[in-house]
Amino acid sequence: MKNILIICAIAIGFTACEKPAGEGGTSVIEGELAYFEITFNSTTLQNDTHFYPKAGKDIFIIYSDDEGSMYDDKFETNYNGKYHFEYLRKGDYTIYLNKDTTISTGPNSDYSYDIPVFKHIKITDNNSVNTVPDFIIDDN
Repeated sequence: MKNILIICAIAIGFTACEKPAGEGGTSVIEGELAYFEITFNSTTLQNDTHFYPKAGKDIFIIYSDDEGSMYDDKFETNYNGKYHFEYLRKGDYTIYLNKDTTISTGPNSDYSYDIPVFKHIKITDNNSVNTVPDFIIDDN
């Protein structure tokens, strides 16, 4: 009888614990990455904006809302610029990508670096699909 009570107490202890954000759940975060370029249309004498899916770009996820944390997983966008992270629990998440940026510092010298672009999302329900607003970046 005493063993049964100990086992029940341990089982209740495990089920009562709030698990942090991360893997082990049933929810999904998904989104899309596109880039744009602006060209001058000589027929209409106006600028035209063209959007294209961005394939092969790494999208990172942090299992918290702390932008300073190290990433926990990454996903490479497919040919349509889509990505998704599966098997997530309830909680706060940060999705980000590194945007390639080039600055010209002189006639023959360019400085290239990455700027992180962050999106925050909160999963509130199990078995849910959570869509991140699209990442849209300019094409340098």
